[in-house]
Amino acid sequence: MNEFLILIQRTTVLNNYIRINSNDSLAMLIRLIVLFCNIAFWLVILTVAYNLFLMICGIPKNKKADLISQTAVEPKTRFAVLISARNEEIVIPYLIRSLKDMDYPQKLFDIFVIADNCSDQTAAVAKAEGAKVYSRNDKTRATKGYALNWFFSRNLNQMLKQYDHCVIFDADNLVDPDFLKMMDRHIQTGRTFLAGYMDCKSPEKSVIASANALFYLNRSRYLHQARINLGLPLASVSGTGFSFDLKLIKDTGWETQTLTEDVEFTMQMILKDQNPVYVKEAIFYDEPTNQFKPMIRQRFRWGVGSVQTMRLMAGKLFKYAMNFNRKAFDAFWFLAQIPFFFTAGLLSIVKMLIQLPLYLDNPAWFARDLIIPVIAYITTVFSLILLIKLEKKSLQLYLKGILAYPILGAIWAGLQMVAIFCKDATWHSIAHTNGIELENLIK
Repeated sequence: MNEFLILIQRTTVLNNYIRINSNDSLAMLIRLIVLFCNIAFWLVILTVAYNLFLMICGIPKNKKADLISQTAVEPKTRFAVLISARNEEIVIPYLIRSLKDMDYPQKLFDIFVIADNCSDQTAAVAKAEGAKVYSRNDKTRATKGYALNWFFSRNLNQMLKQYDHCVIFDADNLVDPDFLKMMDRHIQTGRTFLAGYMDCKSPEKSVIASANALFYLNRSRYLHQARINLGLPLASVSGTGFSFDLKLIKDTGWETQTLTEDVEFTMQMILKDQNPVYVKEAIFYDEPTNQFKPMIRQRFRWGVGSVQTMRLMAGKLFKYAMNFNRKAFDAFWFLAQIPFFFTAGLLSIVKMLIQLPLYLDNPAWFARDLIIPVIAYITTVFSLILLIKLEKKSLQLYLKGILAYPILGAIWAGLQMVAIFCKDATWHSIAHTNGIELENLIK
């Protein structure tokens, strides 16, 4: 209520200032801008409240899901494990070895590798480790989505005869021995689309690696776990470490078009009434970017892909949500936050410029406005410390990442906003150099 009264007071003072210093038409325009800014402010508050609600809902465990993971069953699901790799000769042997060492009958899974536009020895290394390798060279369609489309267009019919599910991994991953076993237990309860728990290989390498690792943990707990607890589908399966029933793509094949094929595929499945679920005990490890420039390139690519997916899928999801489908509405809102926050951020900057004369006359108002980002920083740090405790991680290992996370998060959000205006759909690879055996990870 106090903030509302302050907002009224400032608006009154600003209106008086505009009336004195502007002509009628300009004054009317500025008043309209300020009005939209104030509306945007309260809509942002509502959005933050919704995300805070999700975070709180992610704190409890899901007893039903935990019980399924803890109940031993005879393995039945036949898996095709698929890895799309471009110039990954350093890391891919470690992934394949971790897959072969899984506690799951080897007769029930096979490993496939798409050597996509490789100029190194990825194909030869993968073949030497026992994977079935398919080499592809198409510089004009050089994205992971196109690579998957190419592979399934050639092999799906035969795969439907031999396998039940396909699991997608990135070449830099490592896989926990129980991964397929946990997936199988949930699949046997009728689940058709599942995402595992993404951890990170080496968060200790740098502040940026630590912050990226926190991003993955945050997504797993405060987004995935929250949605499962609320009975909602996951908003995205994170690009790797997910499994889907091959019959889901029997009629269409793999048909993603964007740079974020994971988000697009998830939205396609939600529109088909499929609920992506989260299997916390199906653990795998991803190599986070640990340098600033590659992080910027990766986040910008994700931003462009998210905008592409929003333009492609938001209208369909909104139409579905109008039938009072809360799952479709949640998915729609997940995508719609991109232009919404951009608009709100732009209006906030405009309002700050308009209020500049008032800040000069009343410095205390400017100081008061600075309190909001300070509170946001402290709240974010607190939520990350809670996250570390919930996930039973080392606070010392992640402390630098926690302190840097709000700042890097603001940079990530800025890149997301810039991506709205970018039409470059070129996929730029991120070099992975952390070849490490599973048993040598620092956890």
